[in-house]
Amino acid sequence: MRNFIEYMEKNYSPKVPKRAWLPQKKPVIKNGTRIIIVGGGISGSSLARELLILATKENIDLEINLVNSNTCNYCGGLITNLAQGTLEEIYQLSVPRELILREVKTCAYVTNEGSVEIDLRKKMIATLRTSKFGILGFDDSIKSRITEGLGPKAAAMLRVFEPTLVRKIFAPEAKEGKWKVRLSRLDPHNRPVELEGDVLVMASGFKSLNRPMMRDFEQQTGYSPPPLMEASVTEIYTDEAVTNKMNDQILIVDNIVPGAVIAVIPKSDYWVTVTSLGRRLTTSDVDLLFSAEAVKKYLDLPSASQYLRCKTICPAQVFTGPSRNFYGDGWVAIGDLTGYGRVLKDGYFASFWEAQLVAHTLFYHGAQASDFRRYYHRPLRKFLLDNRFGMWLFKINLRLGQFPWFRKLLLAVGQLEEERNPAGSFMHSATRALATGDLSYRLITLFYVLGFCKAFIRPRALLSLVRQGPGVS
Repeated sequence: MRNFIEYMEKNYSPKVPKRAWLPQKKPVIKNGTRIIIVGGGISGSSLARELLILATKENIDLEINLVNSNTCNYCGGLITNLAQGTLEEIYQLSVPRELILREVKTCAYVTNEGSVEIDLRKKMIATLRTSKFGILGFDDSIKSRITEGLGPKAAAMLRVFEPTLVRKIFAPEAKEGKWKVRLSRLDPHNRPVELEGDVLVMASGFKSLNRPMMRDFEQQTGYSPPPLMEASVTEIYTDEAVTNKMNDQILIVDNIVPGAVIAVIPKSDYWVTVTSLGRRLTTSDVDLLFSAEAVKKYLDLPSASQYLRCKTICPAQVFTGPSRNFYGDGWVAIGDLTGYGRVLKDGYFASFWEAQLVAHTLFYHGAQASDFRRYYHRPLRKFLLDNRFGMWLFKINLRLGQFPWFRKLLLAVGQLEEERNPAGSFMHSATRALATGDLSYRLITLFYVLGFCKAFIRPRALLSLVRQGPGVS
């Protein structure tokens, strides 16, 4: 059985896309095309770099204007192997050593009833998305290296406007008209800077959704945001902890705070990032989380809410389904604004892949809605069915996780697997994949079902473990 699971994990994990010059055809993009990218996070910076890579290869002159506001990115900062590989293969960039705050090797699934520890079998990188606390952020690192290795001609094609806000976007008034983007930045004559472009790319993330600029953009273009779920993120000092055994492991904390799945991610010996899905945490929730005995075995931090690094718990949002409309003639959205990619996991990879798809569409097919539909939207649709399984799993777990008997059963199945094999079996593999993103949600669902079925073959041993109560395996 172990060999079967290893085979499935090896052969059915998502593969890193290859740096291939996909179309063997002449580019359709014109010399002098002006592209405005609103948002300088992973999506916007990756797109700018891919456009410059293609422009260098095809000897095309572009004008790329990247607009960035330098706001905080609400993310746990855990980079999967798939995202790392895609960054290196497609964008020819590595993750600099100074960005790696921790290398995570294990995961503990924690409930009020106990925990099960799972070997991830690979290292995941814990980092910061946004530069703060005197530490360079992952997004800023990519933005600062957009033109790395591409030469002075590529560097001359890029202009970065930051920090500045987009005040208003004006759609073209005629078929051959230009997009206009008005910034908060002023020119030497004390007038707002106004950019003109042939193509507009929105990569501004969910934080922009409630701004007047974005609401106006939705009315002009018909852009439709994806359905969203409440989430939150905060950073917590741990140097006052009585016990700190986090080291190289993350905690997935299930329903200790009702209605929330929480991740605790180590960033150093004195600091962790806490993220939640399904609920925006309050300071009371943070104290409830760290007062749980099962959590205290790993990190015992009394009055944890007193040690918030930013003195706040930031609200965040994650998409739970796709946007109904995220492109049109001369405009396109990428990143979180599409609602595509794997739900609840690995927005890094989705951003990298979407940026590549959009760049190739613009270069080799065009910038009309029909081009984006065929060469951008169509490949993204492969996520739809699997994401339904992912959301179904999440909702079922939140509902059943309210009941102690179900939480005890989950732990007992995991502990029963370890009695037969220290590496575990189906339950371990499924939970590991939730952390690493290495299996589809369909396979994760199947493995959980098989894990329960396999455990039910030994009802006495399973019942004995359920009755034991809280424990750690």
